[in-house]
Amino acid sequence: MAGLPQVSSRVENSFTHLSHYRKTYGDKTPILMYHRIGRSPKDSKFPSLWVPSLLFERQLGEFWSVEWPSISLGEFVAASCSVCKGVILSFDDGYQSVFTRGLPLLTKFRMRAILFVVVNYIGKYNEWDRALGEPPQKLMGKEEIRDWIAAGHEIGSHSLSHPHLPKLSFDEARREIEDSKKILEDIFSFPVRHFSYPYGEWTAQCAEIAEKAGYESACQIGEGVNFPGENPFCLKRLTARRPKRNLRTLLQMLLPYRHTA
Repeated sequence: MAGLPQVSSRVENSFTHLSHYRKTYGDKTPILMYHRIGRSPKDSKFPSLWVPSLLFERQLGEFWSVEWPSISLGEFVAASCSVCKGVILSFDDGYQSVFTRGLPLLTKFRMRAILFVVVNYIGKYNEWDRALGEPPQKLMGKEEIRDWIAAGHEIGSHSLSHPHLPKLSFDEARREIEDSKKILEDIFSFPVRHFSYPYGEWTAQCAEIAEKAGYESACQIGEGVNFPGENPFCLKRLTARRPKRNLRTLLQMLLPYRHTA
């Protein structure tokens, strides 16, 4: 399509630095997925879910340095996924580290983000990971989520209990998707327009439930970018993570932000 960047045939399945991303996707707008901000504990089973504060600052600084604004999912969907030179920042689960470490950096670079909240675990811990041996991590409480909203950010639903939706009956899946939206709106008096599938797992039935529930979009974890006309109820995201540890990436982390446009 005329006016859109050409996308390389070499597919990247994660995001570490903007310079690497642009070699593959050009100026196409990514939806980035984060979970926890900070250093991964030694006993973590999923260290890739942690993005160190320094790297997160570096990533935001790169977008800031080339004047790539953060945009909302609503703006992206309204434009039929055709926005270029923008970024959508999303955080799954609602970890407290996003509030304590991530929010100050978002404020510093004047970036907006959306937090996908697991309703039944607000102010509690990531119980869905317990059976996998993952150590507990604190989730944001109601007042922290209110402060998040007051700072200019959005919230979306990540279900009631973080289940594997495709394994549920129709009524159970509908309750997880539909009721979580209503409860969040009642608690925070904030419109909840977007959903994130737990574990990135979804079916056509899940997408249909989300649409009928009144959401504008739903995100999965089919990694990549979204093209004009994409189905807004199965939006792909790129997982933000640490790069491979070598001298080259260390030097990149130490270099100041530079304009590369």
